[in-house]
Amino acid sequence: MPKPYFLSRPAGLYVRFRVPEDLRLKIGLRFVVRSMRGLRGDAARLSAAQQAVALSAVFDRLRKGDDDVAKFDAKKLIESVQRAADEGRILEWKATGVRVGGVDFGTVTTHGRQDTLDFIETMKAAAAIAPSLPITSAPVAPVPEPPASAGPMLSEAIADYLRDLESAKRDPKTVVESRHSLRILLGVVGDVPASTLSQSHVRAFFDAVRHWPSNATKRPEYRSLSVPEVLALSKARKEPEPAAHTLNKHRQRLSAFVQPLLAARVMSHNPMAGIVRMSAHAASAEVETGRPFTTAELQAIFAPSVYLPWAQKYPHRYWAPILGLYSGARVTEVAQLYVDDIETVDGVPGFHVNRRFPGQKIKNAQSRRFVPLAQPVLHVGFLAFVEETRKAGQARLFPDLPNGTGLGFGRQLSRQFSAYVKKCGVVDEGMGFHAFRHTFATLLSEAGAETADIARLTGHLDGKAQGSVLEKFYIDRKTLPLRVGTLTRFTPSVVLPTQSFL
Repeated sequence: MPKPYFLSRPAGLYVRFRVPEDLRLKIGLRFVVRSMRGLRGDAARLSAAQQAVALSAVFDRLRKGDDDVAKFDAKKLIESVQRAADEGRILEWKATGVRVGGVDFGTVTTHGRQDTLDFIETMKAAAAIAPSLPITSAPVAPVPEPPASAGPMLSEAIADYLRDLESAKRDPKTVVESRHSLRILLGVVGDVPASTLSQSHVRAFFDAVRHWPSNATKRPEYRSLSVPEVLALSKARKEPEPAAHTLNKHRQRLSAFVQPLLAARVMSHNPMAGIVRMSAHAASAEVETGRPFTTAELQAIFAPSVYLPWAQKYPHRYWAPILGLYSGARVTEVAQLYVDDIETVDGVPGFHVNRRFPGQKIKNAQSRRFVPLAQPVLHVGFLAFVEETRKAGQARLFPDLPNGTGLGFGRQLSRQFSAYVKKCGVVDEGMGFHAFRHTFATLLSEAGAETADIARLTGHLDGKAQGSVLEKFYIDRKTLPLRVGTLTRFTPSVVLPTQSFL
């Protein structure tokens, strides 16, 4: 008995049956495709099973020599070819033995969409003259239907893809983010056969991610909802659209998911082909949201009566915000530091931002740099703390920051600090550790520092610096004095509280 495969198309749900190879010449088709006429779920499955039984009986009759069941009326032939033309899948259509009543059309070949549409009009005219007479046709080549095997359902393809990412030892953050994007895809298009993903599905996905609210899995009003429910609520609340960088990431993840399916011939065409890409400028721009801390906010954050009690539980609570303030480094760049990342180069103490040790990651190639330590950081005893940590046998500078999920050492630090600044009265949305980066760049700019000089400290290298890759990305000794000089211009109106961690 033929096995039904469901196809989700813009016009609705269809079911497809594969014609046995020994009967294709008689029937003139490799597949029989029928609309489910609005049926879904169990009703659709029941109808498909009934059709499978009926087709099985037809195939048996054909094998016994009953050729009457191999005849197709004009309407069915026209509908079949029209559907293929509308979907843009026909490059060449060829049929032999096409006959309307007593008129033998012989072998008919069309080339391209317009040629096929002209043939349809001819068939309609012929059918109007002899509507009751049958049309018969030999096999079509190439057949404008999906491959013989429908392949896995979308949910299965997604599960396989995520397992492959894990087996390939991809960054756990990549796996988590891919799972997020593909969950949205599945929630929007439904569990259709992966082979049937179309441009319409891709466009529906892009529309969904444009309306996906930030931190939906953490916010009580969203986290228990299904994907369609999240989107409905997000649109009703008029949530802001994600940044261009975020939208581009969703596109990249979907493209990465599609490629193995194309390589395995599960898909016969790329559903993302022909969909306009985001502009290169918008897609590549680094997202820098938020604002700098005000002087009043900095003073509230580092007030000894508040800061020291909060920081006394873990060394990273004391040192990480200080490093963030006086370097403009990202939260992960600070949290993932190893003791051996702290070094003195040409008499200048500083720290490396790099991917030299287990678990470390960098945002991009420009992020690799050597950041001098500002005098206020040295005055409160940072190097003494590093030496004590080394003597204690710790490889990492802040061993209390975990990376169990593989998403980076900075996640817990970011959460702890964001909660802390709210208690300090900094309640604006998105204000956290990253605001140090804004503060650092803003105050240096106001002090007259050149943009390129600030970029060397923050890891936004403009690409014009000369020298070897080692000098440019790792230490850049030629610009080290310049960076030290630039750093001396950073003078926030705050006094760092003194605390010893021994």
